[in-house]
Amino acid sequence: MRSLKLIIINALTLIIGLGLMSGSVSQRNAEAARFETIPSIQVNRLGNLRGQYLTVLYAVGSRPFISTDASQINISQVKESRTVYVTSDAVTLPAVQVEKEGFRPSYNIVVFVVSPQSNYSWVNADGSVPQGISATGNHMSSSISSINKTDVDSFITAQGENAVLNVNLN
Repeated sequence: MRSLKLIIINALTLIIGLGLMSGSVSQRNAEAARFETIPSIQVNRLGNLRGQYLTVLYAVGSRPFISTDASQINISQVKESRTVYVTSDAVTLPAVQVEKEGFRPSYNIVVFVVSPQSNYSWVNADGSVPQGISATGNHMSSSISSINKTDVDSFITAQGENAVLNVNLN
């Protein structure tokens, strides 16, 4: 009887131990999936904007249903931003990793803003500043354009994460 109890206790310990180990492995996999990679982006048609600054906002935002004007985008949160000096007709930005937050999207829009100054900050039409961006006095823009996450996802599906996504500014 004593050896039967010992066998049962050892078997339960083994089962619980294996369950805990497999749980820690699945948590590591979930941890690795907390970031989403946005491929390298080449922004074209910048020739007339040389000497200015291109700011790219990887953001969570929405567009009004009626307007097609890119400046009417309402951004609630900027996940990442990159600013580069425009010296030629095309600028290539490196790949970016954006952190996911639970069930919220990591981003759903990529906004391209060309400004005469480097410290550009987005301000929504209602005057609010999105979370994740520093407020500055520079809201001047020479050009604003955007692409949706679905465009990026379609590109990744067709070309892979290591390819360079080409975006033409209007």
